Amino acid sequence: MGIALQPYTEDRTPAVMAFNERLAQGGCPPEFRFPESPTPHWLPKREGLPLFQEYYLATENDFVRGGFILKYQDFAICGQNHRVVYYHLPLSEGIVNRAYATTGALMLRGALKMQPMLFALGMGGFDNPLPTMLKAMGWSLFAVPFYFRVNHPARFLQNIAALRSSFSRIVLSNMAAATGTGWVGIKVAQWMRSVSSVRDIAIEPVNSFGRWADELWRTCAPVYAMIGSRESSVLNCLYPPGVNFLAIKVLRSSQAVGWAVLLDTQMHDNKYFGNLRVGTLVDCLAVPENAPAVIQAACDFLTRRGVDLIICNHSQAAWGKAFRSSGFFSGPSNFIFAASEPLAQQLDPISGWQNEIFFMRGDGDGPVNL
Repeated sequence: MGIALQPYTEDRTPAVMAFNERLAQGGCPPEFRFPESPTPHWLPKREGLPLFQEYYLATENDFVRGGFILKYQDFAICGQNHRVVYYHLPLSEGIVNRAYATTGALMLRGALKMQPMLFALGMGGFDNPLPTMLKAMGWSLFAVPFYFRVNHPARFLQNIAALRSSFSRIVLSNMAAATGTGWVGIKVAQWMRSVSSVRDIAIEPVNSFGRWADELWRTCAPVYAMIGSRESSVLNCLYPPGVNFLAIKVLRSSQAVGWAVLLDTQMHDNKYFGNLRVGTLVDCLAVPENAPAVIQAACDFLTRRGVDLIICNHSQAAWGKAFRSSGFFSGPSNFIFAASEPLAQQLDPISGWQNEIFFMRGDGDGPVNL
């Protein structure tokens, strides 16, 4: 009997646990584990909310040979509502046993039959197995730009892995940090990239999103070629109070012009950021002309908290321009967006759609590594 795809049910939990154990014995890192409960701990299906996850398994008799997750969400494409589905955490026993090398492709084809309008996000770079397979199957892929702004140059130079990949780079970085030349160089470069600051804006921390966020969503939804629903009900599910997210409302003349969801994370021997305190702009919303105000508000808020570095991934071109004019640098990105052929065909009539769609870390499985 061949491999079949089926929804994850409670009776399959022991087989999923055995599947995870085989991956571990084969040397897979801890993040390569499929959930050991059929009920998602994040975004379970809820009455009346079109934002939820479903788990699917690739089974062979009583064995689980793979699995994947579908995250369902409404998107506005040219202002029209569409159901678009995020394909993530596809795990196959082919990672550790070549007898199941085709299981990954089988799962992807099965997911496409169920939900043709699929996208993938993140994936760690173009050369990893999933984006390589997606490209071979005709998906459209591009890197979501990465932006960063340095608040404390000396700590930045002493911790960023990309600057410390060899002995000579370590010596130069340490010298730049110790002598102050790094501080001067980074601060001057950021100052030269910055335009005048946005005036007359106020920042209001919020614990939840309400009617004001819905009004902003209705204004912004038609502006972008493609953007995931950011209604208050969706936002309160994605960024619930009591978790480590920091949400701010950005106001001008008492009118909400945007919002941002942020993280303030003290890293510990992180492979990219060392021991830096990293501020992340996880998600945000405004019309493009108000992007500089939202970015400035987010930077001011995180800077007052004492972060060393502020980072963000953002796909939309006007926001990228706003980041650069706010003193941000562009860095290499391993955060990849991939659109299935049906989704790309839906976007093809839009000139330069790759620069006009709106994707951030909050659009995938969240800032799981931040």
